[in-house]
Amino acid sequence: SADDCVYDIVRARYVDDEPIVIEYTKMPIQLIPGIKRDVLLKSIYAYIEGTLRLKIQSAHRTVRAVLPTAEEREHLHIDTELPILEVEQVAFLDDGRPFEYSVSHHRADKSVFKAVSIR
Repeated sequence: SADDCVYDIVRARYVDDEPIVIEYTKMPIQLIPGIKRDVLLKSIYAYIEGTLRLKIQSAHRTVRAVLPTAEEREHLHIDTELPILEVEQVAFLDDGRPFEYSVSHHRADKSVFKAVSIR
C-alpha cells in the first residue's frame, strides 16, 4: 500500500575494479526484511533465496538507450557524450508477488545484453 516502507537502494557495481553500472532499486521491507550493508556488498538475490528462503521466479525487463546524468558520468567514469543502457525491471517471486523494481544504468561501451526466446 502507499503507507508501506520500502528500501531505496542506490549502488554502483564494478567489474575488475571498474564501475560498470549504477542500480536504483526499490524493495518492500515487509517482504524482504533484513537487508543491511553486508548484503548490499554481496548479492541481494543470494540473500533472498539463501537466507530468506524465497524463490525468485522471473523478471520483466525493458532496455533502452538514454544519456547519463552528470552524477552518473562522474561515478561511471564517462568522459564523452556516451549513451548508457537503461534496464528497467520488475522481478517476481514464485508466488507472483513483485519484490523488486529497479532501473539500472549500464555503460554501453562495457555491457552486452543477450536474449533467448523459448516457445
